[in-house]
Amino acid sequence: MKKKFIITVSIVLAFAILAGGAWVYVTTANPFHINDITGFAQTHPFTGEIAPLRLNADGEFVVLQFTDTHIINARGPDSRTDRQTLAMMEHWITHVNPDLVVITGDMLEGRHAQDWLFVDRQAALHGIIDVFARLNQPWTFTPGNNDHEFMGSAADIAAFLAYHCDYVLLSNEPSLPGAVNFVLELTCEDNGFVHQLIFIDSLSRHDIMQASQANWLSGQLLDRPQASIFFHYNTPMFYHAGFDGRGREGDTAIDEVILAADNVGLVSVGHFHPPENWHTNMDGTYFKVVRASGYRRGTQAPGGAIITIRPGEDERYTFNEIVF
Repeated sequence: MKKKFIITVSIVLAFAILAGGAWVYVTTANPFHINDITGFAQTHPFTGEIAPLRLNADGEFVVLQFTDTHIINARGPDSRTDRQTLAMMEHWITHVNPDLVVITGDMLEGRHAQDWLFVDRQAALHGIIDVFARLNQPWTFTPGNNDHEFMGSAADIAAFLAYHCDYVLLSNEPSLPGAVNFVLELTCEDNGFVHQLIFIDSLSRHDIMQASQANWLSGQLLDRPQASIFFHYNTPMFYHAGFDGRGREGDTAIDEVILAADNVGLVSVGHFHPPENWHTNMDGTYFKVVRASGYRRGTQAPGGAIITIRPGEDERYTFNEIVF
Protein backbone atom coordinates (compact mmCIF):
# COMPACT_ATOMS: atom_id res chain seq x y z
CA MET A 1 0.00 0.00 0.00
CA LYS A 2 2.82 2.36 0.92
CA LYS A 3 4.66 1.54 -2.30
CA LYS A 4 1.51 2.25 -4.34
CA PHE A 5 1.07 5.59 -2.56
CA ILE A 6 4.67 6.56 -3.30
CA ILE A 7 4.24 5.67 -6.98
CA THR A 8 1.04 7.72 -7.19
CA VAL A 9 2.67 10.73 -5.54
CA SER A 10 5.67 10.41 -7.84
CA ILE A 11 3.44 10.42 -10.92
CA VAL A 12 1.52 13.46 -9.69
CA LEU A 13 4.75 15.31 -8.94
CA ALA A 14 6.17 14.39 -12.33
CA PHE A 15 3.09 15.77 -14.09
CA ALA A 16 3.24 18.91 -11.94
CA ILE A 17 6.89 19.46 -12.80
CA LEU A 18 6.26 18.90 -16.51
CA ALA A 19 3.24 21.20 -16.48
CA GLY A 20 5.13 23.84 -14.54
CA GLY A 21 8.07 23.62 -16.90
CA ALA A 22 5.82 23.87 -19.92
CA TRP A 23 4.06 26.90 -18.43
CA VAL A 24 7.38 28.64 -17.70
CA TYR A 25 8.52 27.94 -21.27
CA VAL A 26 5.28 29.20 -22.77
CA THR A 27 5.13 32.37 -20.70
CA THR A 28 8.81 33.25 -21.17
CA ALA A 29 9.48 32.13 -24.73
CA ASN A 30 5.97 33.01 -25.98
CA PRO A 31 6.12 30.43 -28.77
CA PHE A 32 2.49 31.07 -29.71
CA HIS A 33 2.97 34.78 -30.33
CA ILE A 34 3.14 34.07 -34.06
CA ASN A 35 2.36 35.68 -37.38
CA ASP A 36 2.94 39.30 -36.52
CA ILE A 37 2.68 41.96 -39.23
CA THR A 38 5.77 44.00 -38.36
CA GLY A 39 7.14 45.71 -41.46
CA PHE A 40 4.10 45.03 -43.64
CA ALA A 41 3.76 48.75 -44.41
CA GLN A 42 7.28 48.77 -45.85
CA THR A 43 6.67 45.77 -48.12
CA HIS A 44 3.07 46.67 -49.09
CA PRO A 45 2.64 50.46 -48.94
CA PHE A 46 -0.85 51.70 -49.75
CA THR A 47 -1.77 54.91 -51.53
CA GLY A 48 -4.56 56.17 -53.73
CA GLU A 49 -7.67 58.30 -53.70
CA ILE A 50 -11.08 57.18 -52.45
CA ALA A 51 -14.18 57.79 -54.56
CA PRO A 52 -17.01 59.78 -52.92
CA LEU A 53 -19.81 57.91 -51.16
CA ARG A 54 -23.48 58.53 -51.94
CA LEU A 55 -26.35 59.22 -49.59
CA ASN A 56 -28.84 56.37 -49.57
CA ALA A 57 -32.31 56.45 -51.16
CA ASP A 58 -33.74 58.17 -48.07
CA GLY A 59 -31.26 61.03 -48.39
CA GLU A 60 -29.40 59.76 -45.30
CA PHE A 61 -26.10 58.14 -44.51
CA VAL A 62 -26.04 55.48 -41.79
CA VAL A 63 -22.79 54.83 -39.90
CA LEU A 64 -22.48 51.83 -37.62
CA GLN A 65 -19.67 52.59 -35.20
CA PHE A 66 -17.75 49.90 -33.35
CA THR A 67 -14.72 50.58 -31.19
CA ASP A 68 -12.19 48.88 -28.92
CA THR A 69 -12.74 45.32 -30.12
CA HIS A 70 -9.26 44.29 -28.84
CA ILE A 71 -8.97 41.18 -31.04
CA ILE A 72 -5.88 38.99 -30.54
CA ASN A 73 -6.54 35.93 -32.71
CA ALA A 74 -10.04 34.99 -34.00
CA ARG A 75 -8.97 31.76 -35.70
CA GLY A 76 -6.99 29.52 -33.40
CA PRO A 77 -6.70 28.53 -29.72
CA ASP A 78 -7.83 31.15 -27.22
CA SER A 79 -10.04 32.71 -29.91
CA ARG A 80 -13.53 32.00 -28.53
CA THR A 81 -13.92 35.51 -27.10
CA ASP A 82 -12.74 37.11 -30.34
CA ARG A 83 -15.09 34.98 -32.44
CA GLN A 84 -17.93 35.97 -30.13
CA THR A 85 -17.13 39.65 -30.71
CA LEU A 86 -16.99 39.22 -34.48
CA ALA A 87 -20.22 37.21 -34.54
CA MET A 88 -22.05 40.02 -32.74
CA MET A 89 -20.58 42.60 -35.09
CA GLU A 90 -21.79 40.54 -38.04
CA HIS A 91 -25.24 40.22 -36.47
CA TRP A 92 -25.61 43.98 -36.08
CA ILE A 93 -24.23 44.78 -39.52
CA THR A 94 -26.84 42.45 -40.99
CA HIS A 95 -29.58 43.94 -38.83
CA VAL A 96 -28.75 47.62 -39.42
CA ASN A 97 -27.52 47.39 -43.03
CA PRO A 98 -25.38 50.53 -42.64
CA ASP A 99 -23.88 52.54 -45.44
CA LEU A 100 -20.50 52.40 -43.69
CA VAL A 101 -19.00 50.68 -40.65
CA VAL A 102 -16.41 52.67 -38.71
CA ILE A 103 -14.09 51.14 -36.10
CA THR A 104 -12.61 53.92 -33.96
CA GLY A 105 -9.43 52.38 -32.65
CA ASP A 106 -8.00 49.54 -30.58
CA MET A 107 -9.24 47.11 -33.19
CA LEU A 108 -6.41 44.78 -32.12
CA GLU A 109 -5.02 44.23 -28.64
CA GLY A 110 -1.65 45.84 -28.00
CA ARG A 111 0.65 45.37 -25.03
CA HIS A 112 -1.99 43.44 -23.04
CA ALA A 113 -1.96 40.78 -25.76
CA GLN A 114 1.03 39.35 -23.92
CA ASP A 115 -1.33 38.36 -21.10
CA TRP A 116 -2.67 35.63 -23.41
CA LEU A 117 -0.75 32.78 -25.00
CA PHE A 118 -2.12 32.47 -28.50
CA VAL A 119 -1.58 35.84 -30.17
CA ASP A 120 -1.76 36.01 -33.97
CA ARG A 121 -2.29 39.43 -35.54
CA GLN A 122 -2.64 38.07 -39.05
CA ALA A 123 -5.39 35.69 -37.92
CA ALA A 124 -7.05 38.54 -35.99
CA LEU A 125 -7.12 40.76 -39.07
CA HIS A 126 -8.31 37.98 -41.36
CA GLY A 127 -11.12 37.26 -38.91
CA ILE A 128 -12.24 40.89 -39.16
CA ILE A 129 -11.81 40.93 -42.95
CA ASP A 130 -13.94 37.78 -43.28
CA VAL A 131 -16.91 39.48 -41.58
CA PHE A 132 -16.99 42.35 -44.07
CA ALA A 133 -16.26 40.09 -47.05
CA ARG A 134 -19.23 37.83 -46.26
CA LEU A 135 -21.52 40.85 -46.11
CA ASN A 136 -20.01 42.95 -48.93
CA GLN A 137 -19.89 45.72 -46.33
CA PRO A 138 -17.81 48.92 -46.84
CA TRP A 139 -15.89 49.88 -43.71
CA THR A 140 -12.96 51.85 -42.40
CA PHE A 141 -11.06 52.39 -39.17
CA THR A 142 -8.97 54.96 -37.38
CA PRO A 143 -6.15 53.64 -35.16
CA GLY A 144 -6.05 53.64 -31.38
CA ASN A 145 -3.11 53.35 -29.03
CA ASN A 146 -3.27 49.54 -28.98
CA ASP A 147 -3.12 49.41 -32.77
CA HIS A 148 0.27 51.15 -32.56
CA GLU A 149 1.72 48.53 -30.20
CA PHE A 150 3.14 45.01 -30.30
CA MET A 151 3.77 42.78 -33.32
CA GLY A 152 3.10 45.49 -35.90
CA SER A 153 2.17 49.16 -36.03
CA ALA A 154 -0.97 51.00 -37.12
CA ALA A 155 0.69 51.57 -40.50
CA ASP A 156 1.24 47.81 -40.82
CA ILE A 157 -2.42 47.17 -39.97
CA ALA A 158 -3.61 49.69 -42.57
CA ALA A 159 -1.32 48.26 -45.23
CA PHE A 160 -2.41 44.70 -44.40
CA LEU A 161 -6.07 45.63 -44.69
CA ALA A 162 -5.58 47.57 -47.92
CA TYR A 163 -3.76 44.57 -49.41
CA HIS A 164 -6.12 41.81 -48.28
CA CYS A 165 -9.56 43.43 -47.96
CA ASP A 166 -11.72 44.49 -50.91
CA TYR A 167 -14.20 46.41 -48.77
CA VAL A 168 -12.00 48.62 -46.61
CA LEU A 169 -11.86 52.35 -47.42
CA LEU A 170 -8.49 53.69 -46.32
CA SER A 171 -6.02 56.37 -47.23
CA ASN A 172 -3.47 58.59 -45.56
CA GLU A 173 -2.12 62.08 -46.13
CA PRO A 174 1.58 61.28 -46.62
CA SER A 175 2.79 64.51 -45.01
CA LEU A 176 1.08 63.71 -41.69
CA PRO A 177 2.18 61.55 -38.76
CA GLY A 178 0.43 58.26 -38.17
CA ALA A 179 -1.17 55.80 -40.56
CA VAL A 180 -4.74 57.00 -41.22
CA ASN A 181 -5.62 60.67 -41.80
CA PHE A 182 -8.14 61.16 -44.60
CA VAL A 183 -11.57 62.37 -45.70
CA LEU A 184 -14.55 60.52 -47.16
CA GLU A 185 -16.85 62.83 -49.09
CA LEU A 186 -20.61 62.22 -49.15
CA THR A 187 -22.52 63.26 -52.27
CA CYS A 188 -26.23 63.56 -52.97
CA GLU A 189 -28.29 62.47 -55.97
CA ASP A 190 -26.94 65.19 -58.27
CA ASN A 191 -23.35 64.41 -57.11
CA GLY A 192 -23.14 67.55 -55.00
CA PHE A 193 -20.69 67.40 -52.08
CA VAL A 194 -22.93 67.63 -48.98
CA HIS A 195 -21.04 66.17 -45.99
CA GLN A 196 -17.61 64.87 -45.08
CA LEU A 197 -16.38 62.14 -42.76
CA ILE A 198 -12.92 62.96 -41.41
CA PHE A 199 -10.63 60.35 -39.83
CA ILE A 200 -7.60 61.26 -37.73
CA ASP A 201 -4.90 59.00 -36.29
CA SER A 202 -4.69 59.49 -32.51
CA LEU A 203 -1.11 58.12 -32.57
CA SER A 204 0.40 56.10 -29.75
CA ARG A 205 -0.23 55.79 -26.05
CA HIS A 206 2.56 58.21 -25.18
CA ASP A 207 2.05 60.67 -28.03
CA ILE A 208 -0.53 63.32 -28.88
CA MET A 209 -2.11 64.45 -32.12
CA GLN A 210 0.31 66.84 -33.77
CA ALA A 211 0.04 70.47 -34.88
CA SER A 212 0.39 69.32 -38.50
CA GLN A 213 -2.75 67.20 -38.08
CA ALA A 214 -4.61 70.16 -36.59
CA ASN A 215 -3.51 72.40 -39.48
CA TRP A 216 -4.61 69.75 -41.98
CA LEU A 217 -7.99 69.46 -40.25
CA SER A 218 -8.42 73.23 -40.38
CA GLY A 219 -7.86 73.12 -44.15
CA GLN A 220 -10.45 70.36 -44.57
CA LEU A 221 -13.06 72.44 -42.73
CA LEU A 222 -12.45 75.78 -44.43
CA ASP A 223 -15.30 76.66 -46.83
CA ARG A 224 -16.42 73.03 -47.01
CA PRO A 225 -19.60 71.14 -45.98
CA GLN A 226 -20.36 70.06 -42.45
CA ALA A 227 -18.08 67.37 -41.04
CA SER A 228 -18.35 64.35 -38.78
CA ILE A 229 -14.96 63.59 -37.25
CA PHE A 230 -13.78 60.22 -35.93
CA PHE A 231 -10.70 59.37 -33.90
CA HIS A 232 -9.83 57.20 -30.90
CA TYR A 233 -9.00 59.33 -27.85
CA ASN A 234 -11.39 61.68 -26.13
CA THR A 235 -9.71 65.11 -26.13
CA PRO A 236 -9.92 67.64 -23.26
CA MET A 237 -12.95 69.22 -24.93
CA PHE A 238 -15.01 66.14 -24.05
CA TYR A 239 -14.36 66.82 -20.38
CA HIS A 240 -15.46 70.43 -20.78
CA ALA A 241 -18.59 69.18 -22.52
CA GLY A 242 -19.46 67.06 -19.47
CA PHE A 243 -17.81 63.68 -20.06
CA ASP A 244 -16.08 62.11 -17.06
CA GLY A 245 -12.70 61.65 -18.71
CA ARG A 246 -10.11 64.36 -19.28
CA GLY A 247 -8.22 62.88 -22.24
CA ARG A 248 -4.63 63.80 -23.08
CA GLU A 249 -3.87 67.42 -22.24
CA GLY A 250 -1.65 67.92 -25.30
CA ASP A 251 -4.49 67.21 -27.72
CA THR A 252 -5.80 70.77 -27.37
CA ALA A 253 -4.57 71.76 -30.87
CA ILE A 254 -7.29 69.58 -32.40
CA ASP A 255 -9.85 71.01 -29.95
CA GLU A 256 -8.96 74.56 -30.92
CA VAL A 257 -9.63 73.82 -34.59
CA ILE A 258 -12.97 72.15 -33.82
CA LEU A 259 -14.09 75.02 -31.59
CA ALA A 260 -13.10 77.64 -34.16
CA ALA A 261 -15.03 75.96 -36.96
CA ASP A 262 -18.78 76.38 -37.42
CA ASN A 263 -19.25 73.26 -39.55
CA VAL A 264 -18.24 70.41 -37.24
CA GLY A 265 -21.44 68.55 -36.44
CA LEU A 266 -20.00 65.52 -34.63
CA VAL A 267 -16.82 64.28 -32.99
CA SER A 268 -17.08 60.58 -32.09
CA VAL A 269 -14.46 58.50 -30.26
CA GLY A 270 -13.88 55.32 -28.29
CA HIS A 271 -11.01 54.48 -25.93
CA PHE A 272 -12.69 55.10 -22.59
CA HIS A 273 -14.90 51.95 -22.44
CA PRO A 274 -17.87 53.70 -20.76
CA PRO A 275 -20.67 51.49 -19.39
CA GLU A 276 -23.02 53.03 -21.96
CA ASN A 277 -22.77 55.40 -24.91
CA TRP A 278 -22.51 59.08 -24.03
CA HIS A 279 -23.11 62.19 -26.11
CA THR A 280 -23.94 65.83 -25.63
CA ASN A 281 -24.33 68.89 -27.82
CA MET A 282 -22.12 71.87 -27.04
CA ASP A 283 -22.33 75.01 -29.18
CA GLY A 284 -23.83 73.08 -32.07
CA THR A 285 -21.36 70.18 -32.06
CA TYR A 286 -22.14 66.70 -30.76
CA PHE A 287 -19.39 65.06 -28.72
CA LYS A 288 -19.87 61.30 -28.51
CA VAL A 289 -18.09 58.44 -26.70
CA VAL A 290 -19.04 54.89 -27.73
CA ARG A 291 -18.88 51.86 -25.43
CA ALA A 292 -16.30 49.15 -26.20
CA SER A 293 -17.36 46.52 -28.74
CA GLY A 294 -15.12 43.64 -27.63
CA TYR A 295 -15.78 40.92 -25.07
CA ARG A 296 -12.11 40.44 -24.22
CA ARG A 297 -11.57 43.53 -22.06
CA GLY A 298 -13.72 44.15 -18.99
CA THR A 299 -17.06 42.83 -17.81
CA GLN A 300 -19.41 45.52 -19.11
CA ALA A 301 -21.75 44.61 -21.96
CA PRO A 302 -20.12 45.43 -25.31
CA GLY A 303 -21.96 47.26 -28.05
CA GLY A 304 -21.73 50.11 -30.52
CA ALA A 305 -23.67 53.02 -31.99
CA ILE A 306 -25.86 53.74 -35.01
CA ILE A 307 -25.33 57.27 -36.29
CA THR A 308 -27.75 58.51 -38.94
CA ILE A 309 -26.61 61.64 -40.80
CA ARG A 310 -29.13 63.82 -42.65
CA PRO A 311 -27.24 66.60 -44.45
CA GLY A 312 -29.17 69.83 -44.90
CA GLU A 313 -31.89 69.08 -42.34
CA ASP A 314 -32.43 70.85 -39.01
CA GLU A 315 -32.02 67.59 -37.08
CA ARG A 316 -28.90 66.35 -38.79
CA TYR A 317 -28.06 63.45 -36.48
CA THR A 318 -29.91 60.58 -34.86
CA PHE A 319 -28.11 58.33 -32.38
CA ASN A 320 -29.12 54.81 -31.40
CA GLU A 321 -27.23 52.63 -28.97
CA ILE A 322 -26.72 48.91 -29.56
CA VAL A 323 -25.78 46.39 -26.90
CA PHE A 324 -24.38 42.96 -27.63
